[in-house]
Amino acid sequence: MSVITLGEILLRLSTMQHKRLQDSEALAINFGGAEMNVAIGLSGLGVSTAMLSAVPNNVFGNTIIQTLRKYSVNTEGVYQKKGRLGLYFVEEGYGNRPSKIIYDRSQSVFSHTQSEDFDLEQLMDGYQWFHFTGITPALNAQLFSLIKRAIGVAKSKNMKISCDLNFRSQLWDFQTARQKMSELLYDVDLIFGYEPITLLNEVTGKDKKEGLTRNPPINVLRPLLKEIHETYDITYIAFTQRKNFSPKRNRLHGYISTINNLVETEFVDVEIVDRIGTGDAFSVGILYGLIQQWSLEKTVDFGIQNMCFKHTIPGDFCFASLSEIQTVIHKDNDIDR
Repeated sequence: MSVITLGEILLRLSTMQHKRLQDSEALAINFGGAEMNVAIGLSGLGVSTAMLSAVPNNVFGNTIIQTLRKYSVNTEGVYQKKGRLGLYFVEEGYGNRPSKIIYDRSQSVFSHTQSEDFDLEQLMDGYQWFHFTGITPALNAQLFSLIKRAIGVAKSKNMKISCDLNFRSQLWDFQTARQKMSELLYDVDLIFGYEPITLLNEVTGKDKKEGLTRNPPINVLRPLLKEIHETYDITYIAFTQRKNFSPKRNRLHGYISTINNLVETEFVDVEIVDRIGTGDAFSVGILYGLIQQWSLEKTVDFGIQNMCFKHTIPGDFCFASLSEIQTVIHKDNDIDR
């Protein structure tokens, strides 16, 4: 099975040695973006992948295309034109000081993309799975329309469709995100997360998920998940719960839900080299398990395994084989000689 993604690729500039931005003389450079991270991660597992995006016609755009090709991601749908590349800055936290992210993506080449810039019928032909996130439709109305059109094309080609809901408060407010994302989900087979989605209580006029804690008890969450399955005809809902002990140590718990079943992993504690992109790694693991037609138990376990593995890898994405991920997860901490 082959997978195609659609989204923006950004230049990431990160502080080193846990310095604050104002104290840094140099920044580490990486490229990334949620949809790129998924395409590269799946490629590492042997899945044929492609990406739809737009990058500048300069050294940054050229390097992004070279990077995608290095990791065997098809770039036929990545076009170049004059303009700028979106940026984001990462200040690495330590101890009680959390990490920070600052975006500078306004007026990027991708943000000016129009629906007609892509021949979606041709570019999506031959792929069996389309993946997008809630970041792209949040950028502007044109990109919302592009995603909506891509979903329609994917549906017409009988492709599976997945969406990482990925709310970004710097892009739109929560209520708008609920309303707009809900418009896109009726043809989606798999979602990552359960917010932002509208689940209206017709008596009170409020969303039924109002008041949920960050990691709600499953007995509280399960009826809401079931209603999301029924309302939007979604086959799978996958998500994680994370407890933060510090910027460098977290506890993870993975779940995958169907209308009749909910499967969870054991709790896993992780030491963190780089947390960015770990949610995308979970998505990669879930997508791979479903593509391989594994059981729900095996699928969600691998989702958490891949997520844990990515915590040890600097940068946005993780390109690793199945054997490498499973070997590292299941062995002790002795040096591999």
